[in-house]
Amino acid sequence: MTLHKNRAVVTGRLFFLLSLCLAGAFPAAAQRFFRVDAESKTLRSGVATVIDKEVYYTRGGDLNILWKKPGNIVFYSNTKPLGITTFYYPSTRESVALEPAMFKASDELLYQFAEGAAEDMGLTREGFVLKSTKKDGDYTVRRYEPRQGGTMCAWVEVAYDQSFLPVYCAYYDKKGKIITKTYLSHYTSVKGFSFPMRVTEISYMAEKNDSTVRLDIYKNLEIDVQREIHNFRIPRGAKPVDLKEGLMGILGK
Repeated sequence: MTLHKNRAVVTGRLFFLLSLCLAGAFPAAAQRFFRVDAESKTLRSGVATVIDKEVYYTRGGDLNILWKKPGNIVFYSNTKPLGITTFYYPSTRESVALEPAMFKASDELLYQFAEGAAEDMGLTREGFVLKSTKKDGDYTVRRYEPRQGGTMCAWVEVAYDQSFLPVYCAYYDKKGKIITKTYLSHYTSVKGFSFPMRVTEISYMAEKNDSTVRLDIYKNLEIDVQREIHNFRIPRGAKPVDLKEGLMGILGK
């Protein structure tokens, strides 16, 4: 019995030392890099606009977006609390800082999925709580409600397919009317990371008798391939300008 105990102690010590060595050789949570191309088409009041962009995200780090239309614009967002969100225009070396409410990294779908927020479409982070779950045929439907009242949205419904991937999300007002609804489809998986390559959003928020429709088509999804723009920083010599001046620069006015 004593012999077995000694062997167990020695084996335990060896395992502990081996664990320490491995912990030093490999980080506890390896840094991951995400990248995807996106074409965003928006139709509002009969006017169509198209924006091409490349989205880069480093888990636990920064979100960088290269806008190709309009202009050649690098959009840099620090995802940390109270981080800085900035437009940078390489052609003029000007930068425009945005108010936090104007854009957050969590507004980007790639960020949501990379940070594991696909399960609730980022609703928990936005102050919503799960209220109910039900089955609707092959789909699972969850209902979320805001923790605090006084908001335009009264509840949100998210539908999941049999693989528990979100395929539909709808925001409702207090009268039960849909504010926005989003369809997610054409999922692809790269290195265990699943992402919808086609997203359609229909918004009724700004229109009385019409809607704004946005179609996002994604392609060239890359996982764990580090690109130079993943580490992009606004140049120190960039000239800060206000938002109005910056937008006029984009439009060429």
